[in-house]
Amino acid sequence: MKVVLHAHSTWSYDGHWTLDRIAQLFGRLGVDAVMMSEHDTGFDATQFADYRAACADASTPRCRLITGIEYSCPENDIHILTWGLDRFLAEHRPVAETLAAVAEAGGASILAHPVRREAWAKFDPAWAQMLSGIELWNRKSDGISWSARARDLIAATGLPATVGMDFHRARHLYPLTHRLDPPAADLPLEAHLVAALRAGRHRPMAFGRPLLDPDGEPRGGLHPRFERLRRSVLAGLRSQTGAMRDAEGLPQAKTFEVFKNK
Repeated sequence: MKVVLHAHSTWSYDGHWTLDRIAQLFGRLGVDAVMMSEHDTGFDATQFADYRAACADASTPRCRLITGIEYSCPENDIHILTWGLDRFLAEHRPVAETLAAVAEAGGASILAHPVRREAWAKFDPAWAQMLSGIELWNRKSDGISWSARARDLIAATGLPATVGMDFHRARHLYPLTHRLDPPAADLPLEAHLVAALRAGRHRPMAFGRPLLDPDGEPRGGLHPRFERLRRSVLAGLRSQTGAMRDAEGLPQAKTFEVFKNK
């Protein structure tokens, strides 16, 4: 099976695509299942029940949508992707409480984008025994290469590596998927996927090829080089917008946003 982790729809406050469009898009791309991860902000128990039903309704024979929540801590610097829960916990919970609740329910939990707000530096080793994995590569936060900080954290904890688009809009599309065995005939797909994540029975893929070498290290290839080039180009664009600001008297942030959206 080809599976995508970490995607947001309009059920998240910052999502731009409906569940229907997501299922149709990823189905056309050959993805068998998308494990959704809506933000906890603004969610409640009633919404969660409706959201689960909406995922089922939007799923197609080609692509199934799996219900999930991305929980944030009170300081909003640690985010945990979760699947396999039949209820909504609460907004902005302490990380340890979220992980314990997911583990008790037999669900799967993954530390999202370790580089965002330097989450990697705030990692509590006690979390490792309750986590199912760590995002090695988050397209939205890391760009077009895996994160060295995430790699170091994975090496230190021994946790499985995952990859996520962190899909909110079309520009976040990137060929980051996971390869999993199909479920047995008598096992529901959601239960199979959650169990596979918990047990580390998945292979992160980039551009249709295994991202990790036989020793579990991310393959270097051209990804880091392209990311350095991308950041260099963005830095150059920001420098240009600074010149535009000086010439036209516009705030730099606003000028860059206008330039970027063209």
